[in-house]
Amino acid sequence: MSLSVCTDVSASDWLVGQDMPWYQLSVKGPGGFPAYARLRFLPDTPFEGEKTPDAGFVESWYERNTESEQFTVVLEILSGYTSTPDDCYFCLWDGWGCEVIGDDIPMVKIPNRDYWLFRGALTDWDEWGPDAQFSPRGASDADPAFIWPADHAWCVANDVDPDFAVIAGPTEAIQLLIADPRIDAVTVAPYTPTDPDRYY
Repeated sequence: MSLSVCTDVSASDWLVGQDMPWYQLSVKGPGGFPAYARLRFLPDTPFEGEKTPDAGFVESWYERNTESEQFTVVLEILSGYTSTPDDCYFCLWDGWGCEVIGDDIPMVKIPNRDYWLFRGALTDWDEWGPDAQFSPRGASDADPAFIWPADHAWCVANDVDPDFAVIAGPTEAIQLLIADPRIDAVTVAPYTPTDPDRYY
């Protein structure tokens, strides 16, 4: 199976309507969830005095655990924390050099970011389907910018700029993500309206 493009983007209204700066929304996702984790695709830049693992180990680990492989693990775990694993939504950022074939397909829009909306089973998260056409310069294996189930039980935000994604959801699910040795996930504080203007 593959994902199908949505000609009705109203399913994204809850996301677009979040009361937060666009860069907070694109990077961290929606507010109001009990817990959040940051899924690291590259190791954090160490702070002064911080103990860091051996460089060879770090390079080897990230070579073995690609972004897509980590996503597969994350979504496998999250599938147990939604009543609608076969009914999920996926935003595809238009900056990947792709386009969606059809007449006036509407887009999900926040400031500085436009996305096409797709719908399908969580297991098909990287199968954009025949409606998504990528240019030769585009990333045909582009990962979704947002993923959420129809029941809004959790949300994954994966903006193009940072080297990480943020997962918001139930505390138990986030704890499982952080404890899983197949991925590199750490706790991140939930967004609040009083947060300073920062990405994470």
